[in-house]
Amino acid sequence: MEIIDLTLQLQDGLKTFASHPRFNLLDQVTYEFSAPRYQPPCEGFASKLLIASDHGGTHVDAPSHFIKGGKDIHEVPLQQLMGPAVCIDVSDKAPDAVIDSAMLARRCEERAIEIRPGDIVLLRAFPGRWGDPGFYEWQGINDDGAAWLQEKGIKALGMDLAMVDEVGNPKRPVHMRMLGADILLIENLVHLDRIANRRFLFIGLPLNVKGATASPIRAIAIPGKENALS
Repeated sequence: MEIIDLTLQLQDGLKTFASHPRFNLLDQVTYEFSAPRYQPPCEGFASKLLIASDHGGTHVDAPSHFIKGGKDIHEVPLQQLMGPAVCIDVSDKAPDAVIDSAMLARRCEERAIEIRPGDIVLLRAFPGRWGDPGFYEWQGINDDGAAWLQEKGIKALGMDLAMVDEVGNPKRPVHMRMLGADILLIENLVHLDRIANRRFLFIGLPLNVKGATASPIRAIAIPGKENALS
C-alpha cells in the first residue's frame, strides 16, 4: 500500500508564518543527567520540551480561529479530516493570480476531476518546494473560488501555502466563509505534486487539545483507497 506523507517536517527554529512563533525543541532531560538514577544496561533516558503555536507546520484551523463562539479543535468531528479526497493542481498559474471559480472549473474540466459532496479538496498552488523564494507572496484562493467549492459540499480545504486566503486581503474572506460554515482549513501541506489531479484517501487528525484554535496534523494520502472508510 502506497502512503504519501503530506506533512512538513517540524524542527527546532521552524517558522511557518510571520505572526506565529517559531517551533522550539529543547532538551528537558538528557541521558547524562538521568543516568545516575539507573543501573546498567540502562544508561538513562531522554525527553524533549516542545514550545509551539497551534498553527505551526502542517495544521488544521478550527472554526474558533476566526469565528467567535466557533468550535475549538477538540470539538471538531474527526470524520471531517478523513475520507475521500481530490487534489487539484493549479500550480501553473501566475504568482499573483488568485484561484477563483473560473480557474477551478476550467482545471476540473481539463483533468476530468469530479468534486463530490463530502470530499476533502486539496489545492496545489505553488510549483516549488515549501519555503522556496516567492512562497509567502504566492496568491491563494479568493472568496469566489471558496464559494464554488462550498457549493460542491466539501468538508475540508487544504493547500500547500502558509495561508489559504489571498495575500494582502485583511478581511480574510476565505477563512470567514469556510470556518463560518464549519468547513475546515488545512495549511502548509507538502508533496502535493505526487497526488496532483488524483483521488485518494486523506487522513490528517489533530491533537485532542481542549480550547485550541488549531492543531498540527500528520497528513497522509493513500491513493487507490479513497473509499476504504465507507
